[in-house]
This record gives sequence, C-alpha cells and structure tokens, in this order.
Amino acid sequence: MRFLSQIFSAIAVAFLLTSCGLSLALQEEISTPPDYTSLESWASHPEFADYSDSSLAFYQANQFGVPVFFVYPTVHFPEKDGSWSADITNPDYQAAVITPIKYQAPAFNVAGPVFTPYYRQAAYQVYNVAPNPTTARAYRIAYEDVKAAFDQFLVEIGPGTPFILAGHSQGTDHLEHLINSHLTSEHLDRLVVAYLIGMPIDQCKIAIPICETETQTGCFCSWRTYAEGAEITNKLEEECIGVTNPITWNASKEPAEASQNLGALVRYDKSLIPNITDARIDQGVVYAKRPHFPGSWMIRTKNYHRGDINLYFASIQENVRRRLLLYLREHSKEVQ
Repeated sequence: MRFLSQIFSAIAVAFLLTSCGLSLALQEEISTPPDYTSLESWASHPEFADYSDSSLAFYQANQFGVPVFFVYPTVHFPEKDGSWSADITNPDYQAAVITPIKYQAPAFNVAGPVFTPYYRQAAYQVYNVAPNPTTARAYRIAYEDVKAAFDQFLVEIGPGTPFILAGHSQGTDHLEHLINSHLTSEHLDRLVVAYLIGMPIDQCKIAIPICETETQTGCFCSWRTYAEGAEITNKLEEECIGVTNPITWNASKEPAEASQNLGALVRYDKSLIPNITDARIDQGVVYAKRPHFPGSWMIRTKNYHRGDINLYFASIQENVRRRLLLYLREHSKEVQ
C-alpha cells in the first residue's frame, strides 16, 4: 500500500472513531512535562541520526546550517479510556511520530538540522467535540511543551542565529500561538520564514505578514489542500485566511499548473513523482486535481489534509533554498 493512500485513508478512520463516541470516553491523564535539555525528549535532533536527516529529491540536507524547528501533526488517536494528552514516553506514541519525521520533516532540511520535540499532544478528538475545559487544558498542555522546547532550541542554536519554523496541522496551531504570544521582536528578526501548513491562519491577527513572493522573508506560508469540487466550511472570514500557493509561492488566485509541481513524495524508498497535481487558491484553501500514482485508487476523500506537504514536497525544498539564498545575502553573513 502506498504512503499517500494510507494517510488519506487515515482521515476516514479518524472520523469513524469519533462517530463511535470514543471522543467522549477519554481520560485526563497528565504525564510529567518533558525535559528538553535531555535528548530523550526530542524526536529529531542534530546530535543523533534520524529520518529528518534524509536527503530526498534534488538537494542534500543541511546546505545552509540554518536550523529548523518542526512541530508534527496529530498522531495521538487514543481509543476508549485513552488519554486526552499523549505521554511522550509511550513507545506507541513515539512510533507514530516517526511517520511525520520520515515523510514531512525532510522537506525543510535543506536549510539545516531539524529539531523536533516530542510533546504531550492533544488527542485528535479535541477537533470533534464542542470546546470545553478538558479540551482546552489538553491543548494548553501541548502548547506549553512546544513553547518550552522552542526556548531550549534557542539556547542550543545560540543568539543571533536565523531559524525556520515549520509545522503541520496541530503543530501549526501551536506555532501560530507561539508567534503571536511568545516570539519577541528579536526572535522575529531572526525568523527566515514560517511554514504554517494544514490549518487556517488568521492573517488579520498574526504578528507576521503572509509571504507574497517566493523569496520574501520574515513572513508565513500556509495552505490547506482539497480536491476540486470539495465543499468548504471556514471558521474564519475568508478575507482573513492567509493562503499561499505551494507551487508559485504567492497569494494570487492565478492557478499553477501540475507541470510546475517539482515533485511529490509518495514512497520514501522511491523517487519523487513530478507533475502529480496542480494548485489553485479559492475559498481560503488550495484546490488540487486528483493525484494519480500507484495506489491512488484507494483515495476516497476530497480532503487532502494528510498530503499537504507530500503533494508539494520538492517545491517546498526549492522554496526553502531560494528564501535562504536571499536572506543570507541580504544579511551579509554566513551561518556556521
């Protein structure tokens, strides 16, 4: 079974679990906060080898020495009597985190080493029940871990070092909160770009602008991917949803052709597939034609959320490279 078919199918499974009432049978079991001075609290880190070091597509990893702080999407899908908050020491949870480290993090590693913290992630079910104190606590616990990990990340990379933020889904939510509530003006001056993928970003409130060009820095890129014809319901006003085309890297509604898509990651052990789909901004999301690859017949959803990064994998790599070339030239310094 191919990777993209697996992850698209996982969306349907998650909704089935919620519809069965499992979201109402979780427990508040809060484990000890991670110690981010310990390597055991990191899923990827430059001091040990992991899948985030993989050189995929066109570029070798770590060409610029600019570190990336990556926050992975929701992988905590507890069943009945499970916990609202993940335990980072749980082997099953750690095993689930390998998938985004393997299939998403390398899209950004042309910049430099990828730091990915384990965090006490909120259960998937927080998205499928009415907001309440329990779900709010689970989300706050997850965010506090991400914030603590980011502070340790800053200690380890040293003062003055530029960095990239990258996240998907729940990880993006926590990074948006981090940017708005925790990053100082000095931090923002060092931010090359933030890839805030898979969640609607309120560009009317976020502390940094949306990227309008493929080389702009100090800005954010964001998109959510749906099949052409999908019906969209947005919680934000459309004019406040920041959307970037992940092929042309602007916010224009001018469509990008599939021929411009540099390559999708479908199988880790196979070459990337170019021209797999296009990208068109409308209604606060990116619409894409149905991708075709071995095993794509299994796709039964019009929500391509799980493929937000993989469908545009090589285009992301190239964009990271271009933004860094301009950033480093403008700042007239080399990053060790």
